[in-house]
Amino acid sequence: MTNDERFFDFLELAPRAPKPRRKGLLCIGDEGDPLSWVREMLEAWGDYVDSVKFVPALLMMPQSVVEKRVRLYRDMDLDVALDDPIFAIAYYQGKAEELMRKAAGMGFTHFQLDTQNVKLDDPVRVRKAEEDALRLAELAAQIGLKQWGEVGQKHQEGDKMRAGSGKLNVETIVTEMKKLLAAGCEHVFLENRVMREAIGDYGEKEDGAGEVRAIIEQVGLENVYIEIANQMSFEARNCHRFWAVRNFGPDVNFAGGTPLKEVRYVEAIRRGIIFIPGPSRQTSRLWVKNLAKNNGKADREWWKEPYPIDQAVAAKLK
Repeated sequence: MTNDERFFDFLELAPRAPKPRRKGLLCIGDEGDPLSWVREMLEAWGDYVDSVKFVPALLMMPQSVVEKRVRLYRDMDLDVALDDPIFAIAYYQGKAEELMRKAAGMGFTHFQLDTQNVKLDDPVRVRKAEEDALRLAELAAQIGLKQWGEVGQKHQEGDKMRAGSGKLNVETIVTEMKKLLAAGCEHVFLENRVMREAIGDYGEKEDGAGEVRAIIEQVGLENVYIEIANQMSFEARNCHRFWAVRNFGPDVNFAGGTPLKEVRYVEAIRRGIIFIPGPSRQTSRLWVKNLAKNNGKADREWWKEPYPIDQAVAAKLK
């Protein structure tokens, strides 16, 4: 991340809010890449990254190496978070408080508090988990750790956020998101597999788009992260990003462990200047299209340019 002028700075691009920002956030995932590579990538693309999440696989990494990584991210003005399965492992071992204090001491800024990562058919333990969550949330506030929350499960069985047949329980999702925000979460994540129930792998299911829009409208765009799962193909990830920008504009928040090497694609999608092989016969370069139609001055809401879905094209993507 530098203070240099942008490449060909005389060419206008769709505007983006500078850091620190409240909307248009991007959370990347630390994939254990060499620290020198991470540093150079952030020097080029760090202006477009707001936070980084450490996932369970990094628990095998040496402590000293993690400390260096956290310092680098903090020096680059990124928030640093622990993924919820790491917290769950600590909680089930009775070490949640120790984890939180050590994470705060290392420079971590955020975590996902999860005392019910595994759904247990035991009312007594469920009640204790709920009580523990309240107690640990209070501790987080005391030691300066901010919370993120997540709605929806990666697996379908027992997930109350899904109504079946590709439908979502919109009011249930909204209620749970508002509950997490009221409990102190700075942001809430919409689990990617839940969103895929509604919009499909490539944003081809138009009926479900209205369900997700209803959720965002009621909870607030600035409060929600749209998860983009690494388990999808690269093309599907970009289609979901493009779908989110078409529906909510460039200020949509993205999470889900985006690889650092994909930041350039995320930002180009936000600006409407990149080709996405999506479920339509029309161009995905919506800002460029709008620029051409308006004699070189794009509309403020350029992302609303028509992009009709063609199911025949969508079928070929699969």
